Amino acid sequence: MWTSLEPDATTVEPGASASVRLRVRNTGDTVEEYRLQVVGATAGWARVQPDVLRLYPGAEGTAEVRFAPPRTPDALAGPTPFGVRVTPRETPQAGNVAEGQVTVGPFAEIRPELLPLVVRGRLGAKAAVAVDNLGNQQLTASLSGRENGDALEVESEPGSVQVEPGRAGFADLRIKPGAISWVGGTRKHPFTVSVLRSGVPEPIELRGTYEQPSVIPRWAMVLLSILFALLLAFAVMWFQHKPTMATQATEKPGSQQVLPQDDGMKKAPSPSPSPSKEKKEEPPPEEDKDDAPKPKPGGGPQEDKPKGPKLRTIRSNEGSGWYLEVKEGKQADGTYIGQNASQSDQFGKNQDWILHHYPESDTYSLESASAPGAIMDQKVNTNIVQIFHAPAENIRTGRLPDNQKWKLERRDDGLTRIVAVGSGECLVDMQNDKSALTWKCDDRNSMGWTISDWPK
Repeated sequence: MWTSLEPDATTVEPGASASVRLRVRNTGDTVEEYRLQVVGATAGWARVQPDVLRLYPGAEGTAEVRFAPPRTPDALAGPTPFGVRVTPRETPQAGNVAEGQVTVGPFAEIRPELLPLVVRGRLGAKAAVAVDNLGNQQLTASLSGRENGDALEVESEPGSVQVEPGRAGFADLRIKPGAISWVGGTRKHPFTVSVLRSGVPEPIELRGTYEQPSVIPRWAMVLLSILFALLLAFAVMWFQHKPTMATQATEKPGSQQVLPQDDGMKKAPSPSPSPSKEKKEEPPPEEDKDDAPKPKPGGGPQEDKPKGPKLRTIRSNEGSGWYLEVKEGKQADGTYIGQNASQSDQFGKNQDWILHHYPESDTYSLESASAPGAIMDQKVNTNIVQIFHAPAENIRTGRLPDNQKWKLERRDDGLTRIVAVGSGECLVDMQNDKSALTWKCDDRNSMGWTISDWPK
């Protein structure tokens, strides 16, 4: 028996179909019947027609192997080996398997869900976001809460999730009210959670409601009002019906004694004057010279230290030394990071950066001063560098995905490499204002950077 697949490799998109041809030759000397069966990971969505070939000695037959992967996570993206088992009826021990490979194209589909839609709590509440990956490849989704003014604070933990095909990822939401409601019944605050899949510009928004009951319920206020009214009525009745006090004592009859008046009354003797000691006036204490303000070192008042994080500029060694900046000072996620030949404040602080260090991994995140909360991000599956918002707590603690972390490596010439942790590639100056990129690290000038006020 001889078998062959033509071709032995093919490509197919989910929801479409593709086919290869199987050739079988009877090399025996008797009539034989061959049973055909697809085996391997593709068996659920592949068929062979016909599935039985009856061949005379020396004869050859063909069958079509058709692949129709569904648009579900069951057909994983990428190359998948398959086989067609050929089993002779008369001599099954002589069967073999013709092997090939089919490559399934990728597709992405995400379905986020807020659980539950309505949460309740006096001092705060908790919810969760479930992210279902209905595609056939791994995806990364970033989550961020949007509050209704200052009434709420919505935080996601973690800030992003990675989900395998056919699986679900979960993130916890912590909802805190801006102020405690002491009285007034239950208040309702709408809030929104944005779920942004990597590679897609527009997020999916989930809307929920936070119900905040008052600390003192309405029935307690009614009861207190009734008690206060009763207490006030009792006080009014008490003061209006004050009892009168009477006595039955009478004056004893008899003559009254008249007290002497004027000269008839003896005056009390006046006290004899006693010599008083004169008190010496003591001079006022001299002012302690040590308490006088002393001049500060340097001959003048010292200036207060600047408040807030240190702002730094990042300048390339390529050409005239272009400055790294956020394109036009925009703040939206996905805004490209470009370069400018001159230092300018035309768009605010879009050329200033805040470096957050994480000692446990010796890595950094680079936050734009013109877009607070937005950090330098290597766009997933690309070498494009952009800004992307992350929760403040994650920026402070370093709980960030690898595509948002960077290593600062000192080169032999004193310049600094800015290396993406996720890809291991270096930030390179493209000498334009559109986008900086990452590339395989080397010692070219465009990969050497100078960070202002950076320790030598």
